[in-house]
Amino acid sequence: MELAETIGADGRRLLEEVYQESSPPWLGELDAIETLRRVWVQHYHAHEQQTPWRADDERPPGALLITSPYDIEARYSRKRSTDWTGYKVHFTEMCEDDEPHFMVEVMVTDATTPDGSVLQELHENEAARELLPHQHLMDMGYVDAEVLAESQRRYQVDIVGPVIPDTSWASQAADRFDHSDFHIDWQAKRVLCPAGQTSQDWGHIPDRHGKPRLRVRFPLPVCRACSLQAHCTKTGAKVLILRPDEQSYIALQNARKRQGTAEFRTLYAKRAGIEGTVAQAVRTCEMRRARYIGIQKLRLQAFLTATAMNVLRACTWLAEGTPASPPLSRFAKLMASVKAAA
Repeated sequence: MELAETIGADGRRLLEEVYQESSPPWLGELDAIETLRRVWVQHYHAHEQQTPWRADDERPPGALLITSPYDIEARYSRKRSTDWTGYKVHFTEMCEDDEPHFMVEVMVTDATTPDGSVLQELHENEAARELLPHQHLMDMGYVDAEVLAESQRRYQVDIVGPVIPDTSWASQAADRFDHSDFHIDWQAKRVLCPAGQTSQDWGHIPDRHGKPRLRVRFPLPVCRACSLQAHCTKTGAKVLILRPDEQSYIALQNARKRQGTAEFRTLYAKRAGIEGTVAQAVRTCEMRRARYIGIQKLRLQAFLTATAMNVLRACTWLAEGTPASPPLSRFAKLMASVKAAA
């Protein structure tokens, strides 16, 4: 902490000298000076007698925080046990059995950009080139209720991917009432419970991420006197937290039902090929290392990487008439040879 405050004090003195009236005006216009000013303001307080280091909750959010003075567009992010400073690259490829698995889209975003937020731009790009699929297989990180509903409504694209399961109190036991036991009248803005009682309050509230949610409440005296209370709620009154509109609510419920079927597992198994694509991009083309500074140059690197991989797949298709298979581990190859010999 002492060293950090010393560094901050040195940076402050330098900035004060640069912005003095007697200093050349062009000094303050240098990119390096502007970067120093932004980094300094993000990490230090400007008190008269000292330069205290900002606490974690006093710094800007990750989407705005500069983490490297060498690349001011790079951002810090973490996904499960992996953390990095930089960007994200999103690949989209074909997965038909009788066609080469070419990559049809590659997108680069900030490291802090949620995966699901790229879907609208992705589908717009595919629609402009007449490449929109009927079904789009995606990882759970890209799929939520709004994405499911919006993709179907605007582009007639069926998003296939696992959604977050219902972890509410009602889902923990078979004899408890879940959302399917309540009749929701979206036009009249009221809900009928299994006991035949009508909701009292219908309004929107933000969730912990700031996204809108619909909250429906039932009268407290009615719930307390109800003979079905033990199956309905563990608190005094029943409160339902729903998606903000009918389309996203229905899309989420349908997706949860579908992902429990054998047909879903068979269809979604095709998405495993994209993991091989990512591995090829990382191991063969060094995609995890940005060769140049800035998101624009990284977009060019990602585009050239996808192009090179498409050339390799075209060669495989012309030579063998089959899609390029994702790389297999040595153990997988061993097991395949054992099964073939048996």
